[in-house]
Amino acid sequence: MRRIVIFILLVSGSINAQNDSPSCIKDSLNFIQNRSGLSAFLKATNQFSKGEIPKLRVVHLGDSHVQAGFFSEPIRNDLQLQFGNAGRGIVFPYQAAGTNGPNDYTFGSAQAWKSERNCINKSNLPTGIAGHTINSKQRTARLNFKERNLLNKGKLNRIVLYHASLVDSNFSYLLSDSLGNEIAEFDKDKSNDMRSEFTILKPVSNWKIQHDTIAKIGSSSTLFGVSLENENKGALVHTIGVNGAEYQHYLHSEFFIKQLAELGAELIIVSLGTNEAYNTKVFSPFVFEAQVDSFLTELQIALPNASILITTPPGIGQAVNIPGKRKTIRYIENKNISIVCSILHKQAIKHNAAIWDFYQIMGGRDSMNFWAAKGLTDKQRIHFSRKGYLIQGSLLTKAIHNEITLFQQIK
Repeated sequence: MRRIVIFILLVSGSINAQNDSPSCIKDSLNFIQNRSGLSAFLKATNQFSKGEIPKLRVVHLGDSHVQAGFFSEPIRNDLQLQFGNAGRGIVFPYQAAGTNGPNDYTFGSAQAWKSERNCINKSNLPTGIAGHTINSKQRTARLNFKERNLLNKGKLNRIVLYHASLVDSNFSYLLSDSLGNEIAEFDKDKSNDMRSEFTILKPVSNWKIQHDTIAKIGSSSTLFGVSLENENKGALVHTIGVNGAEYQHYLHSEFFIKQLAELGAELIIVSLGTNEAYNTKVFSPFVFEAQVDSFLTELQIALPNASILITTPPGIGQAVNIPGKRKTIRYIENKNISIVCSILHKQAIKHNAAIWDFYQIMGGRDSMNFWAAKGLTDKQRIHFSRKGYLIQGSLLTKAIHNEITLFQQIK
């Protein structure tokens, strides 16, 4: 346990030592509220330590604060340092979809793919586990995966593709190296109509997803996401983020809840609420609360044995015109944020979900201005810089880590 504590101290200590953190951060508030909501996850950590289960599976889902991957990075690093590295988890071909993604891998294509996300769907493509979808009718289309420095911590030997129905219209797949040689064996027993699992036979850092041109079925390819895993005992942390997403978008995604249930997570971290608050002209507290209530209900039905941890959004900025000055604006705190946070607290109690109040921890009202003064946000005070997200992630990591440590000491 000593090396784990040292890791957390190094993370938080390096931030403070470099004078990167705003002085408005309230460390005394950096703890998990409604702690009973973490019971299932904490018991799972104990089961793991006893060798009763081989994996600790965590899903961090949210909006643009999560899509880039920086917010989740400290959580993944800490859990895998404690329990071992069981893989990278869910990834998506963001480059092929024409949007941003985590920086520890690239997943592009020479061909053009149609793309959608669960909050904006102009072509009526379904969405699933990653909240995004890409689609191609070209049988010769390829997706090229290249790993970067963060993936070499664990040897990849299992790849799971989440896709549209093979019976209905989807092409079947092959995994190959740069020369077109197959590198993986299809595992029929662990696959189903919308999930193809492969065992890696030839470990490589760069590989391709291609269509099985010999198979006669299928008229197009609709891919929802890819999970990269290995056979090690350890933590598997899936990051699922969608720019612009709200609670209702995950709730109404055609295959999201079903495919999320297949991940079998012991902990689901939900970081949403920013986009609902941002739409000040249409925001309704009553509608928002109903959507949060419905989403948490569906999560608990699909994953009755999982813990849910809600995080509140930051105090994002709202643009206002400066009187008497033409086309000049300033940024004040969004008027809906405090309402959103209050509703999330209420729903956490109702559903016995844990909650981490980042809004208060980051400094409370108008604290986004202090973060901006440190260069940790964008100009609009809505998103953080990479450094800002790593500070946010380190704070959440410390709060989760403290709960695990306390539980293990009691046990």
